[in-house]
Amino acid sequence: MVAVFFVTSNIILTNHHVVAGSSFVEIKMHNNMEAFGKVMAFDLYRDLALVKINAHGKPVRFYTKNSLPAGVTLEAIGHPEDLPFTITRGVFSAYRSIPSHHLPSRDIDVRYIQTDAAINRGNSGGPLFYKNKIVGVNSWKLGGPIIDNLAFAVHYSEVIKFLKQYGIKYRK
Repeated sequence: MVAVFFVTSNIILTNHHVVAGSSFVEIKMHNNMEAFGKVMAFDLYRDLALVKINAHGKPVRFYTKNSLPAGVTLEAIGHPEDLPFTITRGVFSAYRSIPSHHLPSRDIDVRYIQTDAAINRGNSGGPLFYKNKIVGVNSWKLGGPIIDNLAFAVHYSEVIKFLKQYGIKYRK
């Protein structure tokens, strides 16, 4: 199941690595309706993709202030292990400008939001919320025997730049 959210009434946003290699995707919406879409744009460095679908939904609102208050609670929505529409909570830890996780060989930094919200396989491409606004797109995490719960979402400013690049108007 693909984690996505509406940025316009018929355009959804997700991670590029979720739809990589596909021109068309199938989406199961919260109301159990299925929709089909065509990948219309992507950004490999930011790991973002836009998909135009044959259904309509309510567009999200984006957080647009300069910074998040330290330690606020964030909520990640996704479909880990095929458990649809799972919500996990964590705190905002820091902003990180680091080389692209998906194309690290390039000398381009991407701005991320670091959180300890559980971001698992199936959360990629889903929204990271602060209150009722999007602050990031869940993308990747660090894990292993020594590190636990270090998750990263593409920062809302990076998402907004991507949307503007393709003439997509977003809600504030």
